[in-house]
Amino acid sequence: MSDISILLAVYNGANYLDLALQSICDQDFKDWELIAVENGSTDNSFEILQKWSQIDSRIRIYRIVEKGKNKAFNEAFSKSKSEFVCFFAADDLLHNQSLGIRLEQLLSSKNNFNYSTCLLETISDDEEYNGLVFPKNRNSPNFSGGSIFFSRNLATKIFPIPIELPNEDVWTSLHLKYFGSGFHISRPLYYYRIHHNNSYGYHVPFDVKRKGFLERMKAFNLFLIKQRINLSREKVIYLENFEKARILAEKKDLIKIMAINIPLKDKILFIYYSSPFLFWLKQKLFKLLSGKFELI
Repeated sequence: MSDISILLAVYNGANYLDLALQSICDQDFKDWELIAVENGSTDNSFEILQKWSQIDSRIRIYRIVEKGKNKAFNEAFSKSKSEFVCFFAADDLLHNQSLGIRLEQLLSSKNNFNYSTCLLETISDDEEYNGLVFPKNRNSPNFSGGSIFFSRNLATKIFPIPIELPNEDVWTSLHLKYFGSGFHISRPLYYYRIHHNNSYGYHVPFDVKRKGFLERMKAFNLFLIKQRINLSREKVIYLENFEKARILAEKKDLIKIMAINIPLKDKILFIYYSSPFLFWLKQKLFKLLSGKFELI
């Protein structure tokens, strides 16, 4: 059995998929399995996966007919076998020491519910978004999907990921923060590609971006519903208040958001996505603000 299961959800990833898979095969740590699940692509993603599965037997491929990122991740996890798990995306890249460094960090811990985070560096043809490192404070953890690496014990709490959520990262990060023991590696070991077709787009109008953000934030309430009996009263109250703020953000009620008892950084996030002007300003100040109030 391999030590690391890499879960890959693929939808119309043909443009960058060869590069992504090559970065996995180039890892200096060799004891991994890649479980790739193609979901409803209209390009030749599946044919590319077939080619790579013939090149390297550690790459196992599956196919589901219906589009759904979290459906694909759930399917991939159900086929996985390793003691440690991480996410990967068809348009991203791994540093060639990424798997080995992250595994070594967790093997040094005796906690069975451990996880690690690493820094993320962006790659983009758009100079404004290229070469940025997240978080800006390099000693702070980064909970974006590809930057996290976690034990199977934690994975069994995380999966299945609710398929109504558009992304895996917020749901996963809540389980890690509330139930895991974390380590942070202050090196950029994951390269996140920013382009016009990102699932959480950087070049989309305010209303589209706002809708996507508020859909992602529903993970907090779904997490509360699932884990309420396992949470302290203090954490339950925070999650309840967070959901109230999300509903107010849907109504663009900035004044009432400020009155909710949640941390200021959470309020600022909701306010950004409640005001076209503030959202525009945030985009203009992307390099300055990104990583301070929001995970990429």
